[in-house]
Amino acid sequence: MTGRLALAGGAPVWSGDWPGWPQLGPHTAERVAQVLNGERWAISGHWTGRPAIEVELAERFAEFVGARWCVPVDHGSSALITGLHALGIKPGDEVIVPGLTWVASASVVARTGAIPVLVDVDPDTLCIDPQAVEAAITPATVAVMAVHLYSAMADMDALRAIARRRSLALVEDAAQAYGSTWNGAGAGSLGDFGAFSAQQGKTLTAGEGGLLVTSDPGLRERAEMVRGDGRRYTLGPREVGRPELEELSLVQGWNMHISEVQSALLLDGLERLPEQNACRAAAAEVLDKALGAEGDLEPIKPYAANDRRAYYHYAIRLRPGAFAGRSAATVCRALSAELGFWVHTPYRPLNGHPLYDPRRLPGLADQDFAWKFDPARFELPVAHREAERTVLLHHPMLLGSPGHTQAVVDAFDKIRRLADQLPA
Repeated sequence: MTGRLALAGGAPVWSGDWPGWPQLGPHTAERVAQVLNGERWAISGHWTGRPAIEVELAERFAEFVGARWCVPVDHGSSALITGLHALGIKPGDEVIVPGLTWVASASVVARTGAIPVLVDVDPDTLCIDPQAVEAAITPATVAVMAVHLYSAMADMDALRAIARRRSLALVEDAAQAYGSTWNGAGAGSLGDFGAFSAQQGKTLTAGEGGLLVTSDPGLRERAEMVRGDGRRYTLGPREVGRPELEELSLVQGWNMHISEVQSALLLDGLERLPEQNACRAAAAEVLDKALGAEGDLEPIKPYAANDRRAYYHYAIRLRPGAFAGRSAATVCRALSAELGFWVHTPYRPLNGHPLYDPRRLPGLADQDFAWKFDPARFELPVAHREAERTVLLHHPMLLGSPGHTQAVVDAFDKIRRLADQLPA
């Protein structure tokens, strides 16, 4: 270590490489090449005598999660909106959403015409607060969305009890929780449906893509039709040269099919996911112990029932007065300079996020109840407080060697020691 922070012109703690993301396996290129050299690039293509890759993906992923079925789609947002439409969410309904999450978790609700009702989060997990959910329920409430955030799951026992008692649907946005479990049950399998994103940065990725899981046969059938312009998998014999989708007149849908290339990439990544999750969890355990030792940093505190954690980000919070009282954003800039990898703060809470205002969606500003879409009408003090003191490390940083993990510890130690050099 030097006597100067990298931000102030000193030598950084780490100048080597970090694990890249996405990562390829030994058979990734071969699997993609088989699709490219075949005659079918999507489920809407003609039947070739062999099941589509997306069918195998759906079966394998449902088994991985512990749900009965999976419906692959083109994006994580598509998984959410498909499920919401399959539930029958309609204009004027209210859906309770945590105020600390990516904008799409709430904007998809508005895209159905329903009203996203933002509530605060639990300070220990950064996930939706069940007490805040209970307080926000009105006669118009039809569903609650639990978002499993960064490295923790929402309190599914409490949320399921509320949903049963108040006759509400329970949705899981599990985009960041591939492999997490709650009392042994997979994230995404505990609500009416679970939605996963396969966007570039996710721990299972095809660049873009999404996966909806459910154990409700009616919801699964409606979801298939919603994502397929009203079409679903043919139940009768397939014919070579014809699509294996049958056209029905039951549901108006959209084309949100996933491609066969995406499906091949996800199947390939799914085989490596458990080992990668174990690597991330081991690194996170080391960081929890080492970073918490000085008393100025506080790890996430998951619920006991969250018996297996999956790390989309590793989150650590600054206690009041830590690092000479500098902000988490300033500490993140210093860490980025020391490590050569982007370290950052959480999402901005949705009542102050520049990308989130459903009134900008076509037609919503003209509704009689347009004022209900105004995100500024919701108060989220815990979300703001916790976001302002939280530091996030993206999951590839947890896939390196013990030397990479030690570099993170050393960077925090250096910044702690030289905190007076941090910009005020």
